[in-house]
Amino acid sequence: MTAILAIGTTLATHAQPQTVPCSSYYISEITLVSSADGEAGHVQTFVGVGSSADEAEKKALAWCSHIKFDLETCLSSDRMTTRNAPSEGGSGFLHLKYRKAVARITGCS
Repeated sequence: MTAILAIGTTLATHAQPQTVPCSSYYISEITLVSSADGEAGHVQTFVGVGSSADEAEKKALAWCSHIKFDLETCLSSDRMTTRNAPSEGGSGFLHLKYRKAVARITGCS
């Protein structure tokens, strides 16, 4: 009986979700500026979050091309991808803009 309880306790301990640090995620941002008839248009931003730079960029491109634009338009727009960490130097402003959103989306700590 004791052995069964020990195994059950061990399995329950390992079954708890492991919290991943928020700094391990990547953020990708696509900014589209459209203009009509030579006048300044509006700015649309699409953001992707992923466990790798490639995954984050693919998610941002998917949102951009799925909602309104073709993939070529999204690829030729202003794009930036960086890790969600303040230590990323000059590109750390994405961390400042989206750090709370990354935590809400991913459940990271």
